[in-house]
Amino acid sequence: MPHLRRSSRLVLALSLLAGLGFSGAAPARAVETLALKLPVIGELITARVSELKSQQALWAGDSDLAELNRATDGKIAAAIWELVHTPMPTVDYQGSAMVQQIELMLSQLLEIDQQQASALHGRPLAEALQRLRSNGQTASLVNVLAEVHARKVVIRLDWAVPRLRDLQREQRALKARLAALPPLAPAPTSSLRPGAQPVTTTVSQIPLPGGADRLEVTVVRPTGTPTLPPVVISHGLWDSPASFLGWARHLASHGAPVFLPRHPGSDLTQQAEMLAGRVPPPDPREFLRRPADVRAVLDALDAGTLRGGEGIRAKGVVMIGHSWGATTALQLAGARSLQDSRWQECANNNDPQRNISWVLQCSFLPAATPESQADPRIVRAVAVSPPQGLVFVQGIRDLRIPVLLVSGSSDFVVPTRPEALETFPSYPRGGSELVVAEGGTHFNLPAGADSGGGPLRALLLRWVEGPALPKGTGLSDPGGLPLRRVPQAAAAALP
Repeated sequence: MPHLRRSSRLVLALSLLAGLGFSGAAPARAVETLALKLPVIGELITARVSELKSQQALWAGDSDLAELNRATDGKIAAAIWELVHTPMPTVDYQGSAMVQQIELMLSQLLEIDQQQASALHGRPLAEALQRLRSNGQTASLVNVLAEVHARKVVIRLDWAVPRLRDLQREQRALKARLAALPPLAPAPTSSLRPGAQPVTTTVSQIPLPGGADRLEVTVVRPTGTPTLPPVVISHGLWDSPASFLGWARHLASHGAPVFLPRHPGSDLTQQAEMLAGRVPPPDPREFLRRPADVRAVLDALDAGTLRGGEGIRAKGVVMIGHSWGATTALQLAGARSLQDSRWQECANNNDPQRNISWVLQCSFLPAATPESQADPRIVRAVAVSPPQGLVFVQGIRDLRIPVLLVSGSSDFVVPTRPEALETFPSYPRGGSELVVAEGGTHFNLPAGADSGGGPLRALLLRWVEGPALPKGTGLSDPGGLPLRRVPQAAAAALP
């Protein structure tokens, strides 16, 4: 995904529901009238969707917005034009993580009649977006609203405009501070290209504790004798091992056997079942089941019962996770969920410290336990875009092993400042590293099967090879995202 401006983030929220795969007839009646709640005064003014189709249409319109626009010589239109017309990314978000967080953002940006509140969530929204794509129209907010079935929608400019300004200000400050840090040197060609070993892929099943359920594990390993330690990769919410086969194949070609459990309580299949109304959202207890899934993989390796894992034991394991999978990696690295007064803010949607990932983190808390989930067989970890600042607000200090923390500077789902820069200074001193991918989002750091390993492939390979990132080591992809190493002292000083 190309780099997206912060002002695009509110519109991007809609696009994350675009890949659900539904189709259907056009709604009986699309949104015709909008209301815009103005900043500061909170007053509502009316607008017509048709007037927002072009600048000329707004100048010729007869709504409150059109009259106000003429009275201010076009300044009002300029203030909202980017918000409603920014094209949504065309990336397929099938199974993207954290749909709940996206719906929270939509609920803050838009107000809709309660009897028609479902029009901008799930299936109806996906159908509207697919109609736009089929007709070759730009998937912008104004075009989406012209497709959904609702009588009246209020765009909360009083909410959106101040937050847009805050996000833009924060993004400018973060970009300036990151620019002061030297980018990591380009990686050697040998680290960017596939390794010399042919790779095989096996999908196996192992029993989970209790024997009632089985866990699917994708095994990607070199055909010869492994020369690197075993690696476990944990996927995020409503995702699957398929999104990380690029990482797995790159590491395996260089000699690492890689194991990718499919967490059944929060994977892509669970999402489909939930959207179909057959199962509820992920149970909070999944927060503890995911580490148990990983331990089951390690136990099966030690017992020699994992097909595809023959001859490999769970010794010196490197744990890698993305999003919720990164939270799982931190649990297994020793981070604890110690109760904190900030947890009470889960009930406060207006908390200024709140970010989108809090919805997921707050859902963990009913099952959170102060007991350590650390597994001594894991010796290093990688946490890519982890929701961590709330659930581990006190217990991140209990990490027992070196952790490579990776964040995308343009990640609005798990934002860099609160979830990486403000949290990393609490990591135990010595061994752990923070790398920020400039222009990285929540969705362009993982790497699927045909990605060649993605922008983090050399960085991940180096961490699997050894626990340190020596200064001057080439780790970035010259054709990918610039990577910047952020020392703990610098992280504390960044905005």
